[in-house]
Amino acid sequence: MPPQPPPLPLPTLPLQLMLTLGCWLSSPFAWRCASAASPILKPAKTPPQNARLRSALAEEAKNRAADFLSGVLRYMEAPYARDVAEPPCIWKRGNARVLDYGMSRGTWDVERGKSPATRHAPRRVTVLFIPSLINRYYILDIEKERSLLRFLAAQGLRPLVLDWGAPGEFEQPFGCGDYITDILNPAIDFLAGAAGNPIALVGYCMGGNLALAAAQLKPKQVSALALLATPWDFHCKEFKPFVIEKQWLPMIEKTITSRKMLPADIVQSLFYMTDPWVFEQKFRRFAGLAEDSRAMRDFIALEHWVNDGVPMTANVARDCLLGWAQENIVARGAWRVAGKKIDPKKIRIPAFIAMPQSDHVVPLSCAMPLAQMMKNATISRPSSGHVGMMVGSRAKKELWQPLAEWLSGIV
Repeated sequence: MPPQPPPLPLPTLPLQLMLTLGCWLSSPFAWRCASAASPILKPAKTPPQNARLRSALAEEAKNRAADFLSGVLRYMEAPYARDVAEPPCIWKRGNARVLDYGMSRGTWDVERGKSPATRHAPRRVTVLFIPSLINRYYILDIEKERSLLRFLAAQGLRPLVLDWGAPGEFEQPFGCGDYITDILNPAIDFLAGAAGNPIALVGYCMGGNLALAAAQLKPKQVSALALLATPWDFHCKEFKPFVIEKQWLPMIEKTITSRKMLPADIVQSLFYMTDPWVFEQKFRRFAGLAEDSRAMRDFIALEHWVNDGVPMTANVARDCLLGWAQENIVARGAWRVAGKKIDPKKIRIPAFIAMPQSDHVVPLSCAMPLAQMMKNATISRPSSGHVGMMVGSRAKKELWQPLAEWLSGIV
């Protein structure tokens, strides 16, 4: 059976509700609505047109709040289970696993690390997907009808995914570099040895940064590299609000040091900061969806994945929140893994780079500098956003099919 999302109430929901309440209370809209309802805040003489405006604003605020809370309650009461069976695990280290979505077309000798093939069988491209450390892998296989991994298997490729799992005792001291050297690189060694050929890597979001580093460190084992919505310049104009003044950095360091793990709800709140109103808006839309509709099911499936986050180890939090975001070491060429500077210009293998046009998590100005440094790169610009690119209504046409064609052409 596939791993199911956690039972409701979801851990990030209270924090998201607090953020929404903060948006309401901090906006001019809230002041106007409050003044409409409070005789203390009303001016002594109120022109009739102003009174009508305040009354209309108060009514609109009440309706929005009602729709928002109705959507949240509806979501919390909705039953949901993924309709997919988990593929076999062929490799494991710590809490990380490699799941084989191409197993139905062949078998792996896990004991010897070999993949037997018939003499006349055509070579299939082995593709390892690398998701972010802070989100579950199953956005790539959220449902049967919306599964990039199953689609690629049907196209004759051999897709596998590295499920990082939640950090355990083995991973607790890890930073980003340790995840690469102690888990990702050994997995690449196993798969390339088993396939008898170099393999392709596909990294999604933060997983793209890890895949890029691994491709540079393992040039003989990696034949191609695809980067999907991969962040690079964390000091781009859209991310400027997250660059904290230097006097606050010791406090952040102290907070990280005091924890073994940074909880998923805190990590998730950082993404909501990019658009504080998104939580209210999406649940108001959800409240209006038809019962048992496809749109309703899609919303619930995606929202479960969003809330099924993974905590960061203290060192990963330090790497990402301080090194990447504050010091911008990735874009400055100062990021080192296993003692080597990670430099995209050193990677000469074929590359596929997807940068969604409506991505608010990794905006274009953040991703574009990486694309400009990559040699031999095919650029894709899906019209949707960070997650819609993977599972939206246009995902198959705008990302799945172009990626499948590109991977098939690298043999």
